[in-house]
Amino acid sequence: MTNTTIAFPLRAEWKTLKPPGHHPDALDFMKVGRDGRELVTGNLLCYVFGGIAAPRFHGWSEPVLAPFDGVVVAAEDGWPDHTRVHLVGTVTSWFQATFLFRPKSVGTKLDIRPNVGNHVMIRSGSGVVAFLAHLRCGSVKVAAGQQVVTGETVGEVGNSGNSTAPHLHLNLFDQVDDLLRAKVLPLTFRRYEKRTPDNSWESVENGVPRPGEVIRSPARSPA
Repeated sequence: MTNTTIAFPLRAEWKTLKPPGHHPDALDFMKVGRDGRELVTGNLLCYVFGGIAAPRFHGWSEPVLAPFDGVVVAAEDGWPDHTRVHLVGTVTSWFQATFLFRPKSVGTKLDIRPNVGNHVMIRSGSGVVAFLAHLRCGSVKVAAGQQVVTGETVGEVGNSGNSTAPHLHLNLFDQVDDLLRAKVLPLTFRRYEKRTPDNSWESVENGVPRPGEVIRSPARSPA
């Protein structure tokens, strides 16, 4: 299957993740600090015992950008964020999302917010739908039916739904008229830069970052 090429929907530097239970073509991103590794201003003991406030994660409230020109087909807000992140909550959220979640019908629609939290779906001219999930409550800036352009801010990174820590979930669907039958499509980023072992940056065109890679949008480019 041919990959769909899109723009990287975040600014600054982000670690690429593929947690267990995720579709192989879905990606998660967590922002890193200046050292290129740190995800949060806190320590392991806080995470295990008391928890860490969500805003202490570097990615919290970072803008999420439209990865291509298109029409917003869904923009759901109002689902609360997890305000603290701790070990028990992380394990519980992962287990629920992976093994227990079943979407509920609200009228003729499925309410997927308990799992994916606040989210935006954008349909391109070719019919491919970008799915951007776990957005911060109150941050969604677009509405269904609205036209958006590549690089336009549609929301902010949050910790809503079955989220283990503030991050952005991204995948592409072939359609969202029937979510139970939607297929996840492979994607490619038009261009980005990846951090190398010697802490320099290497340009990549039409690529997909591997789990653990730290990437960023190209310098002087909104994509």
